[in-house]
Amino acid sequence: MRSHARRRRTIWLGLGTLLLALAGQGLAQPPPGSWPTILASDGFTVPVASGILYSHFAIATSDGPLDMHHLHIDLGNPSLRLGVGLAHDRLLSEDETVSSMVLRSGAVAGINGDYFDIHESGTPLNIVIQDGHLLRSPWRFVALAIGKDGRARIVRFRWTGALVLPETGETHPLDGYNSGLSSDGIVAVSDVRGYGAPPPEPGGRQTVAELTPAGETARFLVKQDAVVDVSAPNDASRYFVKQIWPQQAFYAPFPKDEMILIGRGSGSDWLQRKIAAGVPVQVHLVTDPDWHDVQSAIGGGPLLVDEGQLVTDPDPPGPKDRDQRFPLIGVGLSRDGRTMMVVEVDGRQPGLSIGLTRSQLAAYLQDRGAYQAMTLDSGGSATVVARLPGQSVPTVVNSPSDGRERPVADALLIYTSSVPGPAVRLLVNANQPLRLFAGATAPLSIIGVDGAGNPVPPQAPVIIAPQGVSVDSDWTVHAGTEPASGALEVRSGSAAGSAPITVLTHLGRLVALPTTVNLVSGAGWRFTLAGLDPDGHQVVLPGTAGTWVVNPPWLGTISAPGEFVAGERLGTGKISVRLGGAAAEARVAVESTARLLSQFDQGGWSFQGYPETVTGSVAQVSEPRHGLHPSAKLAFQLDGATNRAAYLETQLPIPGAPTGMTLWAYGDGSGVWFRGTYTQANGLPGTVTFARRVNWTGWRSVTAELPQGLAYPITWTSFYVVETDPTHAPHGVLYLSSVRAIYPGRQ
Repeated sequence: MRSHARRRRTIWLGLGTLLLALAGQGLAQPPPGSWPTILASDGFTVPVASGILYSHFAIATSDGPLDMHHLHIDLGNPSLRLGVGLAHDRLLSEDETVSSMVLRSGAVAGINGDYFDIHESGTPLNIVIQDGHLLRSPWRFVALAIGKDGRARIVRFRWTGALVLPETGETHPLDGYNSGLSSDGIVAVSDVRGYGAPPPEPGGRQTVAELTPAGETARFLVKQDAVVDVSAPNDASRYFVKQIWPQQAFYAPFPKDEMILIGRGSGSDWLQRKIAAGVPVQVHLVTDPDWHDVQSAIGGGPLLVDEGQLVTDPDPPGPKDRDQRFPLIGVGLSRDGRTMMVVEVDGRQPGLSIGLTRSQLAAYLQDRGAYQAMTLDSGGSATVVARLPGQSVPTVVNSPSDGRERPVADALLIYTSSVPGPAVRLLVNANQPLRLFAGATAPLSIIGVDGAGNPVPPQAPVIIAPQGVSVDSDWTVHAGTEPASGALEVRSGSAAGSAPITVLTHLGRLVALPTTVNLVSGAGWRFTLAGLDPDGHQVVLPGTAGTWVVNPPWLGTISAPGEFVAGERLGTGKISVRLGGAAAEARVAVESTARLLSQFDQGGWSFQGYPETVTGSVAQVSEPRHGLHPSAKLAFQLDGATNRAAYLETQLPIPGAPTGMTLWAYGDGSGVWFRGTYTQANGLPGTVTFARRVNWTGWRSVTAELPQGLAYPITWTSFYVVETDPTHAPHGVLYLSSVRAIYPGRQ
C-alpha cells in the first residue's frame, strides 16, 4: 500500500514519460546558431500555480546530454508577483541558498540572481531594488527590472548619485550607495548593507558622517542663531548631520532610518571641510533610467537578445566564458514585458548534462520568441526552485554542479496569491499524445487544474482505456501486443480530460544512446534506446526492447538488453540493435585502461551526514563483493525536508592525470543520486555524477568523466548519495567495490 501511494504521488507530479512540450514548442529541431544535432528528447510540463508553468527536458544531442529546466511566467496574471530576496536580509553576508530564501519568504518558486563577491563579502555586484526601495546602486552590467506596472525589461542602469548642501548649494558626487568603499571618494551606506565603516586603511584618511532623516520631529534646527527649515515631508533625500567620526570605525547595526557617509582620501577631506553636526544634507540616490519607476531589480548579464536580435554585450561579466560550456541560467522577455521565460541548463556533469555556451543559450531564447534576454550568475550558482504539484514546499528541481545548492547573494522570487479551488479539468499526460511500442508500459500523469490554472490533486479518477490498452490501479498504462489507437478518457468528479494513445509495432527510427562511448576494459555501460514513429514523434519502448549484437564479439558481452560489459582487449567496434523494423548502432571504443586503487580496499573511511538529520554508517564487508575485492557499505537514512546527503569520506590519492573514475555499485533501487567529490592540487574542489538515480538492484558498473584542465594530482574525498525531494526520505544501502582511475591508452 505504501509503494502504491508513493508511486501515485510521483505520477501526479508529472514525472512520468511525457513528450517534450512548452507552450506548443518542442525541440524536434535545434534552434539557430551553434546547437548540436538533437537525437531525441523527453520531458514534461506541469503547472506550479496560476500563471506559472514548469518544464523539465532531457535532450540527447550529438555532443552529449542536456538537462534543462524552464519556468514560464505570465506577468499579466494579477495573482502573480515577482520580488527580490536578499541573503539574510542584508547585502554583506555569508550568503544564503535560493531554497532558503524561497521558503522563508513564502514564495512558490525562485531562481538565483546576481554575480556576487563569492568567498569574500558576499555582496551582489549590481543594483538591487526590493519592494520599490533601492538597496544598492548599479554597476556596469545589465539588470532585470520589473516596473511598478508589472512589466519586465532588461536595463543597464547608470549611477548619478550626489550629495547636496542646501545651505550653500554645493554638490559632491556619490561614488555609490551600499556598494564597495571608494578609496578616494564618498559612499553612502544604510543599515541594509549589514556593516558600517571599517577602520581607516593604514596611512589613509577616513571620515564618517552619521546622518538622521529630517522628518517632522526635526523640522527646525537652530544653527548659528538662525532658524533653518530642513523639513520636506515628501522628500526622503533630506538629512541632517548627527555626528562626525574622523579616523574611526563605525559599526552596524545603527538605526534603520539613519545613513552614514564614508569618505576616504579626497572624499574625507571634503566631508571634514564642508559639514559639521547639525548641517542639513541632501542625499540624492539617482539612476538613469530612474529607479523610482521600478518595483524590483536584480543584476546579471551579459545581454543576449535585444529587440529580438542576437547581440554581443559590449561589457559582459566574465568575457572569457563566452565560448565555454557550463551551467547557465537566463531569462527571456516578450516584447510587451508581460511574459517571462526562465531557462536553466545544467552542466559540468558529463553523464547528465554538458551545459551550453552563452551563444547557444542566446539562440535558444531568441528561437522561443524572446524580445530581450540575458543571463544571470551561472556556473555552480545556477539554481531553480519550484513547488511542483503534490509537494507541500518548494524544492530545488535542477542539478547544481557543486553537488549541492550554492549559497548566493540574492534571488528572484515568484509569489502567488491565488487560492486553489476545485478541479474543473484534468491534465492527462500533459495534454500530449501517448505513443507506446507493443508491450511497453508507462506511468500516466493526471493533474487536476482549477479555474485559475492552479494544480490540485484529482480525487479517485476513473480511467477508460481503448481496446488494446489497459491501465492498472497505480495509473500505469500497459500496451498490448497488437497495433491500437484511441483515447484515454479520465474523469474525476465533474472534471475530465483525455489524451490520444497509440500502440505501434513498427518504428520509423531507432537511436541507441549514447551514440559513442569510450570504456575501460572490464567496465560496464548501460545503453538506452529512443524510438521514433514515422512522423518523428518519440515512442515509449519496453524496458527489455531490442535484439543486441556485439561486433567484433571479443569487444565485450551483452548481459541483458542494453547492458554491455567491455572485454579485456583494447580496440573499437559497434553494438547494433534492432526493434520494430528499425536499427541503430553505437560505437564502442575500449581504448582506456584503469588502475585499481587498492588503497580503497583497505578501508579507513568515515561517515558524514548533511544536515544533522541525516544518519548512517560506513563499513567494510566481504559480501556482496565484486570479483575478488571487498565492498564498502554505505548505509543511509536521508531524513529531513531540505537537500540531504550521506557521505563515505576518504582521502584517496589518485596518481597521474586520470580522465575519469569507474567502480561497481550494488544498488538498492532507492532512487538516490550517486555522486563523488575530489580536491585538486591547487585546493579547488570538484564534483562528478556517477548516477542521477540509483534505480537498479544488484551490481552495475558506473563511470564518471573528469573535466579537462584539472590541477593534478587530485585526491578523491568522498562518494555520496543525495536526495532533494522533501516528500521522499529514502533509507537504504549502497555497496561500492573495484574503484579504479581511468587513464588513456595502456598503463
